[in-house]
Amino acid sequence: MRIVIRAGGVGTRLWPWSRWDRPKQFLPLFSGLSSVQVAWERFQKAGLARPEEIYLSVGKQSLDLALEQIPTLAHDQIIVEPELRDTAAAIGLETIWITHRGGEAIVASLGSDHYVGKPAEFIRALAAAERFIQRQPGYLVAVGCEPIRVEADYGHIKKGKMLAESDGMPVYQVAEFTEKPDSRAAQRYTESGEYLWNANFFVWASETLMKQFHEFEPEMYDLFMELEEAVKAPDFRESVRSIYPRLKRVAIDYAILEPAARAGRMAVIPVAMEWSDIGSWATLTDAFPADKDGNLFIAPVLAEETANTTIFVRNPDRKVVATIGLDGLCIVDTKDALLICPKDQCGKVKRLVEEMRRSEEWRGLV
Repeated sequence: MRIVIRAGGVGTRLWPWSRWDRPKQFLPLFSGLSSVQVAWERFQKAGLARPEEIYLSVGKQSLDLALEQIPTLAHDQIIVEPELRDTAAAIGLETIWITHRGGEAIVASLGSDHYVGKPAEFIRALAAAERFIQRQPGYLVAVGCEPIRVEADYGHIKKGKMLAESDGMPVYQVAEFTEKPDSRAAQRYTESGEYLWNANFFVWASETLMKQFHEFEPEMYDLFMELEEAVKAPDFRESVRSIYPRLKRVAIDYAILEPAARAGRMAVIPVAMEWSDIGSWATLTDAFPADKDGNLFIAPVLAEETANTTIFVRNPDRKVVATIGLDGLCIVDTKDALLICPKDQCGKVKRLVEEMRRSEEWRGLV
């Protein structure tokens, strides 16, 4: 197996701490380590792949951060997106680079901006996925998690018939793959007990993945073939800068996984690994325990009659936060921005950041 840790996103929903030049996956969330560093160390020790066959995929704006945080990263282990074109383009690029270096392979393409509370179970599921694909290479395999609440901000995977047992773990046909359903659908999915969360962890044979691009996204596939030729030249990175921006901006979920599921070519392995994508300030309590009142304070806080509230401070000029009579809020204070919103509205931070990016007045804060 070869492993790609995908770290190209921006993480706008953790604004104002996460910024364009300091994305969520590079923030020191875990005892001073970023989720990228945690993932890198995890897979260096896991034994799933040789150390030299573990790769990091980043946007060019994060290259210096990546090299700073992972100083052992070799030049040919880093895959740089010249601009962010979403996950379908990034995964196509990583597949071309990996196969250029070592031929066709089983690849684990793994998002990095997540929390995994039971990493041993996660590693076990990846190994089970690899063995399943060795026997049935025509499938794309997702690692899914049992829902712990109704969540419209996550993709959902409906389990179909059981296909096999791999290393003691069940492998199911994917009956339906839905990226971010509306709230009513998410409620229905969760209550049915038939759906898993899409954890953004995938395993597939590189050749099988490219066949799906050929069928479902032929224009992207043609550009990937241009990249495949360009990779043989000494100026490969220059060729990438020329070709890559022409690729369609679309998530792998919409471009490949949903149609592959409809065609019966996706499988899923359910794993109880205490996963959270820490996708918003409201979901920090998935990774960090709240107190008896449901509060999570990552700051000096004097709280009276306060419940279900998250307070996070990274402001050297502010010494203490005092609250009275709050319930269900998020307060995030950084050196140059203060965010206050109800916890159930935290998912709208991404929309706020997009509006700020279009504004000359506020663009410098994103």
